[in-house]
Amino acid sequence: MKSLCLFASYLPSNTLPYYVKVYLEELKKHFSEVQLLGHVKLESRDEEYLKQSGIHYIRELNEGYDFGLWYKALKAIDAVSYDRIALVNDSCILFKPLKAFMNALEQSRADVYGMTCSEAISLHVQSYFLILNKKAIAPALAYFNQMGIGHNLQEVIRMYEVGLSRHLMEKGLRLEAFVDNKDYKGEFSPYYHLLDHHLKQGIPLIKKKIIFSSYRKDELFTLARMNFKIRPEKYIDRILNDRESLLKREELMKDISGSLSALQRLRYATLRLGIHSLKSFKNLFSSAR
Repeated sequence: MKSLCLFASYLPSNTLPYYVKVYLEELKKHFSEVQLLGHVKLESRDEEYLKQSGIHYIRELNEGYDFGLWYKALKAIDAVSYDRIALVNDSCILFKPLKAFMNALEQSRADVYGMTCSEAISLHVQSYFLILNKKAIAPALAYFNQMGIGHNLQEVIRMYEVGLSRHLMEKGLRLEAFVDNKDYKGEFSPYYHLLDHHLKQGIPLIKKKIIFSSYRKDELFTLARMNFKIRPEKYIDRILNDRESLLKREELMKDISGSLSALQRLRYATLRLGIHSLKSFKNLFSSAR
């Protein structure tokens, strides 16, 4: 099988983080070609590492988020000659092998397969790990060519994060995810709202922000509304103590940056408890009427 993985990365410096190297090395086991897409000029030692690993680095202008990088990479190749193309980004840490996921993929009849799906806005396979099998490649490529590069986050979400899955379903293609959402169909993103449920099902990835606590200010209110508890230490221990863990603690800890301060975490906890208490009070008041 001729397969390709396009790995979109937004590196904070010109060096490859440890967790990205672990991720790339595992991807190389399952795809005949892996391309790292980024916008920085890498240090010579990392360029040599990629060369020795058989991974091609493509440097592009940072525009259109992950889908902008994937769009440019797809335009530069004969995409329809592949049997499978994976669209992956560096927003997650791969902490154990992809073997179980890839086995499930091989047993599935899906044309589009991912780690998780979401029904926020409308049903879609979440784009941090998205597999396009043969039948999905040509219609996906046509959609990319039609839509081009999005100019802001909301446009990219509408056009691609949600719109690509919708387009492929309208073409009669079958979409599936590796883990289920326990019948949850609400507004919140499953990879936060159902984090523990997904980990119990064996998902091999965890969002980098959960480990690094590197949330944007505008994300914190939504997380507080879903009653999400920021506990990086809990999840660091969980992924490192997994019997299949690919990670070394001392190396992973070197990658952590941009974490919330103790004061910020206290403010967040206060906000979360306040929202949750108000919601409980409203529910109690409604049931008493």
